[in-house]
Amino acid sequence: MSGPTEIQPGPEALEDWLAAQLAGLLGVDAGDVDLDAPFAELGLDSMQAVALSGDLEDLLGRTLDPTLLWEFPTIRRLAAELAG
Repeated sequence: MSGPTEIQPGPEALEDWLAAQLAGLLGVDAGDVDLDAPFAELGLDSMQAVALSGDLEDLLGRTLDPTLLWEFPTIRRLAAELAG
């Protein structure tokens, strides 16, 4: 018998999820979050980035490198990397 199947959302679903999470953290509307703006430019601080990384691990069911948000510093780039 095999273990649970890992669900891998596509890049668009991850972009939507990330925009919604950032909107909640930053107190803005998800539609106002620029997918190509660097996280730091959007106002995300290091504590929020760590929390977001943990939420991503829970969503994807896998461990992520803690520097991932610095290596792929925009929603669009991060979503593409995670979906790839």
